[in-house]
Amino acid sequence: MLVYFAQYNLHNVQLMSYMSFIIIGSSFLGVVFLPKLVKRFGKKQTAMIGFSISIAADLANFFLPANVYLFTILASIAFIGISIPNGITWALVSDIIDYGEWKSGVRKEATTYSLFNFSRKLAQSLSGFLSGVGLSLIGYVPNAAQTADTLTGIKGLLLLYPAIALTCAMLIIGWMYKLTDRQHAEIIKELNSAKTH
Repeated sequence: MLVYFAQYNLHNVQLMSYMSFIIIGSSFLGVVFLPKLVKRFGKKQTAMIGFSISIAADLANFFLPANVYLFTILASIAFIGISIPNGITWALVSDIIDYGEWKSGVRKEATTYSLFNFSRKLAQSLSGFLSGVGLSLIGYVPNAAQTADTLTGIKGLLLLYPAIALTCAMLIIGWMYKLTDRQHAEIIKELNSAKTH
């Protein structure tokens, strides 16, 4: 959606490559601070913080007037925020595998990672498809001047939709993921103890 936003909302499609480089590159900062944040707040809470940062930045970016500099700064903050739960997700999956082994006595790494990777591939496929559906719903006409409603729609697909989707993800993880770091540490102790006896 960034291509459409740069072309129609900012009136310069060439800005897309520069903005994309800065925005995606900034996510490295989230990865750098991830271990310190997890140590201080725990995995689940750190993920919630990352979701909150990304949601707030996307919402601010949607409601503020389109400006290349402000947009790039806020989009970069959103990418820093989302890089945090993206990184933690892998640790949460590993913790779930340990929990499953502790609960059932069977370690199902292959099945769990396969389902996790399948869900990621499905989401990536759907994102491209849904972008096309979204563009048709907002009245997008290729290579033409867009109406004010269509420009708002492009901005919404780029910023508002991700904010809503991330809010749903945050609520689901917040409500359904009950395993704390302390409980996981106890599970690991029990699993290690059982293996040595």
